[in-house]
Amino acid sequence: FIWLRQFDVGNNSADANRLLDRLEFLQGMSLPPNLLSKVPPHRITRLRRQGERYFTDGLKDITSDRRLAILAVCAVEWKASIADAIVETHDRIVGKTWREANKLCDVRFANSKSALQTTLAGFSDLGSALIEAHGDGAPLDSAVASIGGWNALENLVATAKALTDTMAADPLAHVSQGFHRFRRYAPRMIKALGMKSAPVCEPLLNAAKIVGNGRSKTHRPTNFLRRNSKWHRHLLAQEPGDFRLWEGAGLSHMRDVFRSGDIWLPHSHRYADVKDALVP
Repeated sequence: FIWLRQFDVGNNSADANRLLDRLEFLQGMSLPPNLLSKVPPHRITRLRRQGERYFTDGLKDITSDRRLAILAVCAVEWKASIADAIVETHDRIVGKTWREANKLCDVRFANSKSALQTTLAGFSDLGSALIEAHGDGAPLDSAVASIGGWNALENLVATAKALTDTMAADPLAHVSQGFHRFRRYAPRMIKALGMKSAPVCEPLLNAAKIVGNGRSKTHRPTNFLRRNSKWHRHLLAQEPGDFRLWEGAGLSHMRDVFRSGDIWLPHSHRYADVKDALVP
């Protein structure tokens, strides 16, 4: 009882798994989802507060009916709160993965500054030599020889090409670095949450089920992404059978649609169906 109520939003996969341990334990009780439907909200709040204040020896001193009521309310309410904490933990993990991907791009860019300056200086010297040779009517070979010959020019061009790829690097290309972090909790999370979605997000929900089932040879559809999404270019560049970036795309997109409310949880305080909050 004390273990169940000691939960908070986490920051890593270990925290997510600890929350999932509690959620799966509560789901194993198989309490009916409409258990508290006829109980006034203020009574639910009061009983939950009592359950969060009592220790097990204090609960033993309460009459059996009231004790069962407190336990039932806590089980239902904590299950919803823990599910919310799992979604929030996933949100933080995705954010951390993106920050690391951006940092990796920044580090590569910083490490390339020296090579960039050297390459630009080399092309500047070559350009000046070519212009001077053209003005004097001299052969171009002499201009190339002034920077070290054709081999030096080939190296200069190769370095420029590599630097161009580095400067054009997108953090999306590095999101797959978080694959193992996602793999440690995402399949359990998808199975345990029982997500529901609007029709527009059904492709994403189908992709999530593939991640949850862990099917290594299953086709990975990309129809949950927008047509002009940058993800498509990076996914096409992946090696056949390498689905790390695809899972990163799906789990990142899942965070966004949870925020927008297009995906919700059947029993939740924060991520419930928006229609439940509307006045009939």
